[in-house]
Amino acid sequence: MTDEPISYNKEDLRGIIKAFKAMDEEATDQAKKQSSELADYVRSSVIDAAALRTRGQAAAVRIATGAVVSKSSKIGEISYGFARQKFSGGGTTQQLWGGNEFGSNTKKQFPIWSGKEGRGSRGWFIYPTLRRIQPDIVKRWEESFSVIVKKWN
Repeated sequence: MTDEPISYNKEDLRGIIKAFKAMDEEATDQAKKQSSELADYVRSSVIDAAALRTRGQAAAVRIATGAVVSKSSKIGEISYGFARQKFSGGGTTQQLWGGNEFGSNTKKQFPIWSGKEGRGSRGWFIYPTLRRIQPDIVKRWEESFSVIVKKWN
């Protein structure tokens, strides 16, 4: 397996968006359902990775389990860090998720900095999990949407 990320070019993405706009309501509902199921799979994978952390495991698990999957999105969206999710010290997952994910060399409450990866930081549990399961995510997405397109094409 290569370390190169799988990506679509802009023309492919425009075609996908155009296909979404052309779908009828039943096809759109199916797209939302499939995307939501895929986002739930990603969320559970991140939760599993957070549980394996050795430093900052409790905070990582709290951040990962507090993630919200959008049920109305056709593309599958997951949100992390909210003001309503408070830690006992008064901080929120909105304030602390970045430090727990990427680390810090100056703030001792966070794990050490995760290091550089590409144009950004490597991360400890969210981003490494996304990079690891990306081929599976793309494969599942393409399979489920090819069924939708065939059925409503």
